[in-house]
Amino acid sequence: MTDIKTRYRYGEPDSKGRTPVHVDDAAEPAGHVRKLGRSSSPWWAEGAGDGGAGTNHARKYEAAERLVRMTDARASTAAEIERRRARRTQAPAGWRIASWTEIEREGYRQVRPVHRAPYVYGGEGERYPDTFADQPVALTRVTTLHNGCVVVSGTEPGDRPPYVLLMDPAHVELGALVREQEPRYVAPGECMGCEQDGPLYQAGTRLGCATCTAADLGVSPADLPAAVDDDGAVWWSVGDTVRRRGELPDEDAEPETGRVIEIETAIVERSRRIAVDFGDRWPVRWQPAGLAPVS
Repeated sequence: MTDIKTRYRYGEPDSKGRTPVHVDDAAEPAGHVRKLGRSSSPWWAEGAGDGGAGTNHARKYEAAERLVRMTDARASTAAEIERRRARRTQAPAGWRIASWTEIEREGYRQVRPVHRAPYVYGGEGERYPDTFADQPVALTRVTTLHNGCVVVSGTEPGDRPPYVLLMDPAHVELGALVREQEPRYVAPGECMGCEQDGPLYQAGTRLGCATCTAADLGVSPADLPAAVDDDGAVWWSVGDTVRRRGELPDEDAEPETGRVIEIETAIVERSRRIAVDFGDRWPVRWQPAGLAPVS
């Protein structure tokens, strides 16, 4: 273990009597020390960027060693921040991280949401996934609110109460876990296996019906995803400006427009409902197919 006394060196004192302290041969000083008066602890240690905050010490070397320990603590904190940040893209074996937009679009039924999402550092900013749901949750509904928060609801295995999770925007950004081999709903057609007509799912290079695909994956057909099927040409997001489809401007007026303030995706029913605020009335709920973008 390196002796702390060999890890720092003093620089030249400045006009204010402050002596810079360089740690581990760094070009920039970790802080400075200076003597204040004749008290029992006259030596003052102040880290770079501490804005005047520091600590008193009886000896000069004690003040310098304080800056070494402070440098180590900051390096440890920075390493922990990077470790937490890296976990945003790390998934357990057999799983991958999917965004909530992908989950809604594809209609994934079996997901493992992030159950604990602390901040990476401090009390605001980005979060990281500390724990996921132990068992997959069978999603039934995903609702995006006007403030960017998302409420997901569903059921858990066993005799448990309904599952509900409220996430703030930073929590939402983390997504949730889905199986690496999660199939995708493609379209109605003929199964390559049993040759029966019905909804087809793609798992890898294989295209099959719900029964065959579920059997191949060892899951229940009810667990297979089903993409939203509402004839909507646009995948709306909260904050979008819309108009009711079919409304055309006359010579003297602009078409009535509104802002999307809430979106509810029903996973099982494969549908969405869009709440629109037109400004002079209560929010109105619409099917996506009844709305058009404002050009």
